[in-house]
Amino acid sequence: MQIQNYFRGYVSSVIARDQAKFEKSPAVKKAAQKEAQAALSDDVVAQIKEHAKKDAQVNVYMQKDYIQMINAHKQQRVSPDRQDAIFRANMAMNSAARGKGSPDLLSMMLGKYSMKAWIGGLVDTAEIYAPNGEMIAGYNSNGGWTEIFTEAEYQFLHQADQIYHDAFREAREEINAASKSPAPEPVGDTTFDTRV
Repeated sequence: MQIQNYFRGYVSSVIARDQAKFEKSPAVKKAAQKEAQAALSDDVVAQIKEHAKKDAQVNVYMQKDYIQMINAHKQQRVSPDRQDAIFRANMAMNSAARGKGSPDLLSMMLGKYSMKAWIGGLVDTAEIYAPNGEMIAGYNSNGGWTEIFTEAEYQFLHQADQIYHDAFREAREEINAASKSPAPEPVGDTTFDTRV
């Protein structure tokens, strides 16, 4: 009975992980939207708008400073700790016994993250999953590690970029309106006597 319950629990977690990986379940999407919204504090929104206005002055959309600022904030407030998970995965894969012939499946917990890896075949591969089942990094021995954005990271960047877009457009409209307004009337007597 215990084995059956363990197996049922394992199958349920695999199904949840795969659903999060491929379908982004409604629960994952809803949680991601809340996390992204929470990361967009009033201070961050003000910074985004300030960058947009500054960029609008030179008419260059999303300059390097904005991209660096928003990525740093995403990394600090929204992104999972991929570096720690990748470090732990590398340690586990390096210490795994490499069998001869068919690849060995290595499935284990990495703190709050989990990993699934196939070691010893033609190409070693691995996947790292967040607690909610989303894959956050993938590995193959031919190309190394690839970071995979979570739904929360996508949501955060989408919302931040929408705020930036609206502020940039508004600033450009103000600049364009100011440049089209008639020149101010000159001060003083500007009449000329055309009689000669």
